[in-house]
Amino acid sequence: MCPYCEAVLSNPAAAQCDSCLRPLPQQGTPVLRVMFPSGELKISIGQHLVLGRDAGQSPVAATFTQYDNVSRRHSTVWLDPSGTAWVRDEGSTNGTFVNGERLPRGVEAPLRDGDQLRLAADVTGTVQLN
Repeated sequence: MCPYCEAVLSNPAAAQCDSCLRPLPQQGTPVLRVMFPSGELKISIGQHLVLGRDAGQSPVAATFTQYDNVSRRHSTVWLDPSGTAWVRDEGSTNGTFVNGERLPRGVEAPLRDGDQLRLAADVTGTVQLN
């Protein structure tokens, strides 16, 4: 499955997705997953993903629309070229938290396998790196 558009791949070893034409991560390439109660997010190396309720700013807005306390542009998560996962609060009203610690606005914090990423008071996801 393509990690960007979730299309079924005709050739799992292909270099790019037949549907969205984006380069596909090769086997052994790290992938960041955040498991929220409302859905799983997958981020590949070099991909930045805005988390929030505004579909114009976040391609995964449907994951958060039921949570009024999540900002329209709440935070951004990404996986850098070395395979390190990061999160940054984008000035959210109710905060972004890693393992219970609130991130200051605009500060980048590393994410590790098993970390708890919380948006606002009640949207918690578990970080998986593999």
